[in-house]
Amino acid sequence: TFNKTSNKVTKNITLAYLIALGIGLHNFGEGLAIGSAYALGEISLGAFLIIGFTIHNITEGVAIVSPLTRKKIKIQHLVILGIIGGIPTIFGTIIGGLAYTGFWATLFLSIATGAIFQVIYEVSKYVIEEGITGLSKPINLLGLIIGLLIMYVTGLIIWKHEFTAKMHINWERLTNKEK
Repeated sequence: TFNKTSNKVTKNITLAYLIALGIGLHNFGEGLAIGSAYALGEISLGAFLIIGFTIHNITEGVAIVSPLTRKKIKIQHLVILGIIGGIPTIFGTIIGGLAYTGFWATLFLSIATGAIFQVIYEVSKYVIEEGITGLSKPINLLGLIIGLLIMYVTGLIIWKHEFTAKMHINWERLTNKEK
């Protein structure tokens, strides 16, 4: 039984690292969005993205450590998982601010999307193997629905802000041409 328990702990830690890696790649794309907003001079959009991504990333931390909740692990694993999941946002912000192009943004966001799909696959497989039935409880399903609603409302607010900013810039250009 010791090997079976030890093997299960190793499997859970490995899954947590894979989730952190996938979310780290995803966060790199978020960093590119923040950096490119600043590179384009959209300071308020960049600040709004930082606030939105901060709120959004709280749930990502929960996703990273979820395979470890029933096991005893060393604190160093949590620190390393946080670094793997979070540091790419900083690098993405720097790169997005200094070298923004549509091609690179598309490439990195595509990689991030693929990584998130891999995370979803691995977590789904884990949930099935463990026999976890969390969504069958009404409170958990309600939490999922509320989380999705918050995600979509945040997306709509960001879209509205971008749209309003673009309309303002176009209006300024139009009125300056008439003078």
